[in-house]
Amino acid sequence: MANYTKFTSIVAAVALLVWAASAQAGGDLTPNTGNTSSPSNWRFAPGQVFDGVAGALDGVARLSFTKVGGGSYRCSGSLLAGGQYVLTAGHCADDFTSMTVGFGAFGGAALQTRSVAVIDATLHPLWRGFTASADAGSDMAILKLSAPVTTIKGYQLSATNDVGKQFLMAGYGTTGTATSSTSPSWDDGSYGHYGYNTVDVDSKTFNRVIDQNVVGWGYSEAYYTGTTYMSDFDSGTVANNTLGRLADATGNQWGSSTGLGAKEALIAGGDSGGGDFVLVNGEYQLSAVHSWGWQGNAANGLDGACDVMKLTLCDTKFNNGSSYGDLSGSTAVFNQTAWINDVTGVAAVPEPSNYALMTLGLFAVSALVRRRQA
Repeated sequence: MANYTKFTSIVAAVALLVWAASAQAGGDLTPNTGNTSSPSNWRFAPGQVFDGVAGALDGVARLSFTKVGGGSYRCSGSLLAGGQYVLTAGHCADDFTSMTVGFGAFGGAALQTRSVAVIDATLHPLWRGFTASADAGSDMAILKLSAPVTTIKGYQLSATNDVGKQFLMAGYGTTGTATSSTSPSWDDGSYGHYGYNTVDVDSKTFNRVIDQNVVGWGYSEAYYTGTTYMSDFDSGTVANNTLGRLADATGNQWGSSTGLGAKEALIAGGDSGGGDFVLVNGEYQLSAVHSWGWQGNAANGLDGACDVMKLTLCDTKFNNGSSYGDLSGSTAVFNQTAWINDVTGVAAVPEPSNYALMTLGLFAVSALVRRRQA
């Protein structure tokens, strides 16, 4: 998972310098790396079993599109339950002229393809473009497919705040390894790739805390319209645990481990709009939508923050896109479910603890009916 089909660098209102995980390579810094070993080890195939779930990633979509002014680009997305809609990032759908959506591509053509008309792309109502909204929790869009996909099971939505949970991620972006000195590439672009990580903190909490410690960081409560999950790319050592080290330096207001070992991964270019999935009762639910990548480096202020807090550099490599310590952000779905349901009719799955409450509620209604009948 790693180079971008839509490379855009911006300074958000919260002083985050981030990159759209969908762009063409450009500038001195390229998008983040993907996995801990060769990209060929991380391909996902139709029907493949993940954590006991057969076909867990069959609903991951490859978006190929052209933009106003020309150029070909790629993003990713997730098929929603019912098969008619795909959820992706707002910055993947805000200026396209034509789009093809494919499912099940593995070394060749997709097994299922659909098109999306411009009028059938619904942007989040609070999406204001990447510069204004990249980290605000509104980087989402819903695509209505030209025809439903009936042979693939779409994803239910997670109704919970999933900070602290492990997730499975997937996308059709670029690939690279964390120890490489060269930038990620599209050399393995005929395949989708997967990996695992953990949601360490939401970006609202992160920026509020950093702002309390770094003068001029620029935190603003008003900036946030939703929730963005943040994860870092850990090597198993404290030195590369960017979010953990920053937490230690600011009162440990969030937690961050040193990673998941060989299965650790991070999104990269072209993975924008793809999903982070959490395992709930034997089913993978869609938890978040990939939005941005952030390389910890002197060029974007993160190392400046580390220096102020008496830490050594947050990241260990410069001027390349393959490095442990990088960060990524994904827009959470749990507080966007009303909008998604309004557009698509796909509701979130209740939290497991809520099923008991729902049962009690139904019992109470039943008792009331019986009492009235009596």
